[in-house]
Amino acid sequence: KRFLAHFNARLTQIFTFFKAMNLFVLFSVLATISMCLAHGRFQSVGEKHECHMDQGAKDCVVDKYVGTQVIYEDERVRVWNFTLAPGEMTSMHRHDYDYHFVAVQPTQLQVWGEDGTVLFEFRAEGTLGFKVEGDYLIPATPDVRLPYAVPRTHAAKNIGPNAYHEILFETKPSCDLAKDEL
Repeated sequence: KRFLAHFNARLTQIFTFFKAMNLFVLFSVLATISMCLAHGRFQSVGEKHECHMDQGAKDCVVDKYVGTQVIYEDERVRVWNFTLAPGEMTSMHRHDYDYHFVAVQPTQLQVWGEDGTVLFEFRAEGTLGFKVEGDYLIPATPDVRLPYAVPRTHAAKNIGPNAYHEILFETKPSCDLAKDEL
């Protein structure tokens, strides 16, 4: 219930952000998720995949699991629930779509490169967005400043004292989006 109260409190902020970005589809997905959570009808799809960097980066298979569980997907968007316990690390993964995320429970994260080196640390909080450009993710959110470029293929580790939770939205490219909305 505490999560729901915090999540619902962010909906106005998120709506304003999505409206500015013309991402009404994402807002409606957020509202649907919130309602499903509130009424106990939330069912997750997908499974959690882990990669342990202490085994060496070469032992890790790069995957497309950019979150913990897919909770919604259609032809325009894929929505992930993403959680990391303190000390937990994601798999080495590759982002193929532009994405935005809302840090529901913020914390300090470490970003790891494909070669197993730590690239930088940052406080994951608020709403952040990234556009895929070549081999890198370019911040799409105004005023986001990171110390280094984020490679499309990377891993993240929760180095904060508390659990991390985000909702991540991947936007799939579509040539027919404008036509569909008429």
